[in-house]
Amino acid sequence: MTEQLNKKGFFSRIINNPIALFWFYIAVNMVPSIYFVCTQPVNLIGKIVVILFPLGLFMTIFSSFKNSGAWLLLCFPFLFLHAFQIVLFYLFGEDVIAADMFLNVATTNTSEINELLGSLLPSIAFVCFLYIPPIVFAILQWKRKNFLDWSFRRQTLLPAVLLLIASLVLSFFSANKNTGTFAFNQDVYPINALHNLGFAVNKWDKVNRYPETSKDFTFKATRDSISTDKRQIYVLIIGETSRADNWSLYGYDRETNPKLKNEKNLVVFKDALTQSNTTHKSVSIILSEAEAENYNSIYVKKGIVHAFKEAGFTTISLSNQAENSSFIEYFTKEADIYKTIRTTDSHTRMTENHYDEELVDLMQKHIQETTGDLFILLHTYGSHFKYMERYPENFRQFTPDEIGGVKKSEKEHLVNAYDNSILYTDHFLSKTIEALKQTNEEVAMLYTSDHGEDLFDDDRNRFLHASPSPTYYQLRIPFLMWFSDEYIDNNEKRITAVQENKNKPISTNAVFHTMINAAHIRTSYLEKDLSLVNRAFNAEARMYLNDHDIAVPYTKMNLKKEDFEMLKKNNIKE
Repeated sequence: MTEQLNKKGFFSRIINNPIALFWFYIAVNMVPSIYFVCTQPVNLIGKIVVILFPLGLFMTIFSSFKNSGAWLLLCFPFLFLHAFQIVLFYLFGEDVIAADMFLNVATTNTSEINELLGSLLPSIAFVCFLYIPPIVFAILQWKRKNFLDWSFRRQTLLPAVLLLIASLVLSFFSANKNTGTFAFNQDVYPINALHNLGFAVNKWDKVNRYPETSKDFTFKATRDSISTDKRQIYVLIIGETSRADNWSLYGYDRETNPKLKNEKNLVVFKDALTQSNTTHKSVSIILSEAEAENYNSIYVKKGIVHAFKEAGFTTISLSNQAENSSFIEYFTKEADIYKTIRTTDSHTRMTENHYDEELVDLMQKHIQETTGDLFILLHTYGSHFKYMERYPENFRQFTPDEIGGVKKSEKEHLVNAYDNSILYTDHFLSKTIEALKQTNEEVAMLYTSDHGEDLFDDDRNRFLHASPSPTYYQLRIPFLMWFSDEYIDNNEKRITAVQENKNKPISTNAVFHTMINAAHIRTSYLEKDLSLVNRAFNAEARMYLNDHDIAVPYTKMNLKKEDFEMLKKNNIKE
């Protein structure tokens, strides 16, 4: 009883002490900045700025008005931002909330969120523990009218302003170790997070206006005349979250590609990197002429489906991805025949789980029901977390694969489940190839993944993908091409070029040019030096599309020593 009274008295003293609440509100708002001091790659003076500026900012905010509790409630968006940032720290161990992270929230469906929530429970519990009490205290303070007096506010406001001025002066002597520069909108929280949010909102607006800004675009695509009585079929398959290091075709010690390894007409590109570790940007690059170096042109141009349509192909787009009002949806829905098997319930926003294999049956059906030459796009769900749900029971070769939670101690289970998903992808691709063989037509197929995945691979304990700073495992992807005997017989020069280019360093920006060049399509937008079926292909320094859609050499994307060690080990070039 005495202990309960003491606790009640303690909380009562806090609630009735506006000065104690003032400092408490500032402390909970400073938690992300304290973490940034430990993780931001800035020099010592930069670290001082990282802590002084937000301290001065929040002291200024809460001392400007007598009702600090009301200000905390009005600043609830800040608390939400802090919570988001702390969850991000839990996932990736570093980095500010990127613009891509805000966009991922906008484009991720309810099922994907539910799949991930279980892995985030510890961080969610922590932010609830951290931010619910100050909200409760603020409401009680407002009700009890325990306000700050003017003398305290005046005494606090002056040093707060001095802290802001000091941080501005010190910023001239600060430097980010990766860029060599220092900017508040890049290096100081919460300014950088708010800057990224503004960028994301502006970009989302431009994405939504895409149908209008691109409506008059044309590739002016035509086709070379070809002397063949065979039907031409070109198939582009986009994988999801598949990393090359877990494919036995790329040297993995587990046999995850038992079927593909026996395909005689399969070409494996050994040194392929994605230009983005986020689905909405990477797939957009794969499906269009846009690349890291000219990504902003995407707002006024059509995609690969439109190019094939202009050239006279019947276009078919089949997807195991939920619709999300992104460029991916705009590009794929241009097809003559469009279908997604992962439909979304209009009330719950949940999606049904489907295996990628269903796409093969649909593809065969449409090949049989159509005439003329075809371009077929298959967008798979691949190895997206939760991995166990990506493959049927008979593909549980690597066990145990039940995942109790996302943590280092579960690594064996996570890797087993992930490898089973790669094994199933091997089956899916093999079945696709068999279906294409049965047509006895001229067929060229290209498969690549949007990005890779982290699986607690080293001491950084990184997991998933789409982190503001990529890793080696998120960058390196499988990249394959397969050709039917009929295509090989009639396209000797293109096949020779593919063999010459298969060991060169490539990126996902090669997909568009490779596919339209393989299909004998003529357009001024074809860059032969980016086509893998052309001897003019030129391996240039590879670029990465950063969070603000600026092309940066991938080696300058805050990669760590662990990443460079893996790049060197696997002979991945710049």
